[in-house]
Amino acid sequence: MDDRFRLTKTYRLLVRGTNINATSLLATDYLNHFNEVVMILEMVPDMPEIIEEAVEWQPASYIEHFAASVFSDKELAIWAYKNAPKEYIEAFEELVSAADTLILRAVTELSQTAGTLGEDALRAKVTEMMKDIREIQERIGAVINGTVFRLDQKQIDLLFSP
Repeated sequence: MDDRFRLTKTYRLLVRGTNINATSLLATDYLNHFNEVVMILEMVPDMPEIIEEAVEWQPASYIEHFAASVFSDKELAIWAYKNAPKEYIEAFEELVSAADTLILRAVTELSQTAGTLGEDALRAKVTEMMKDIREIQERIGAVINGTVFRLDQKQIDLLFSP
C-alpha cells in the first residue's frame, strides 16, 4: 500500500477494545494459523500417521487467514493490517515467511521419515525442529504485540540450510 494513504493513527483509535494491538495494528489470532500445524507435528512421534494432516497445511497470508476466519473483527483486522506501520509489517512478513519455510520443511522431512525412524529418533527430530519453529513463532507474537523483531543470523542460516 502507498505510504501516503496509510491511516495508522485512525486505525489505532478504531482498534481500541478489540484483540488487535493498537501499536502494531496486528492481531494475535493470526498465530492460530501456525499453532494448529505445530500441534500436529508435535504429535507425530506418538502418532506417525497424523503427519497426513500436516501435509494438507498450506501457508496463508495475514489477509487470507482473516478473510477465511470467524474472528469477530476480521474486516477491521484486515484494514488495520493494510494501515499498519511499515516497520511492523516488514518484520512480521519476514518472520512469517521464515515460519512458513521451517514448517513446510518439517512437514516434508517428517512425512518422509515418520514411518522409518524409531520413536526416540523421531521424537528427537521433532523436538529439534519445533525448537526453531517455536522461536520464530515467539518473535511473530512479539511483533504483533508491538516489538519489532527481525531474524538473527542463526535463523537466516537455518532457512538456507538443506
